Amino acid sequence: MLDSYVSPEVVNILLKNPEKLNLGGEDRDVTIMFSDIRGFTSLSEGMSPQELVSLINVYLSRMTDIIMENRGTVDKYIGDAIMAFWGAPLDDPEHPYRACKAALEMLEALKKINETLPENRRIDIGIGINTGLATIGNMGSTRKKNYTAMGDTVNLASRLEGVNKVFHTRVIISEYTYERVKDRFLCRQLDVIRVKGKTVPVKIYELIDFIEKFEVAAKKLGISLEELQN
Repeated sequence: MLDSYVSPEVVNILLKNPEKLNLGGEDRDVTIMFSDIRGFTSLSEGMSPQELVSLINVYLSRMTDIIMENRGTVDKYIGDAIMAFWGAPLDDPEHPYRACKAALEMLEALKKINETLPENRRIDIGIGINTGLATIGNMGSTRKKNYTAMGDTVNLASRLEGVNKVFHTRVIISEYTYERVKDRFLCRQLDVIRVKGKTVPVKIYELIDFIEKFEVAAKKLGISLEELQN
């Protein structure tokens, strides 16, 4: 069952250390990702059901591989959308980094997928990432359960995915994720958004790329990375 939503590497660790697995429910510090295809309705126009399913399966398969290669857990597919998280079932202090790394690798993989497609069938996506406490566990009925995450941290990640449409961006991360990856990724502050249940607005950032790619360029230009980010 586990190997359907976590990587073989994580499964092997859990098999050797079963005490690390808690499916019953617990609050964990995790990073949540939501990814969704942009303009899915227009994309599907003119495609047969078989063509559409084939395209979505190619896309979902590659994105899932990247998530799992980065030790992520695939929570669920919601049509063409993906929900995933890092930091469970295994503790991983690097989970904010791994989620952001996976997001950038997903964009690169998408370029290669699009190179094989006619121009009118090329895919674009939006990704939202947030870090914080969430309730994790095997939830559902006696007939069907899903190892899933729930809570405000999840809700904000889902909202950030949609906010990409407002800013014409592809990956947005919250300030909670940003504070834990800002030394490793180039990001650009976009705005603040109000979140239900919180009095202080949350800063949001565009995730641009790995920071080392820009360090050489910044030195050549004689500017700081902070100037490059603003």
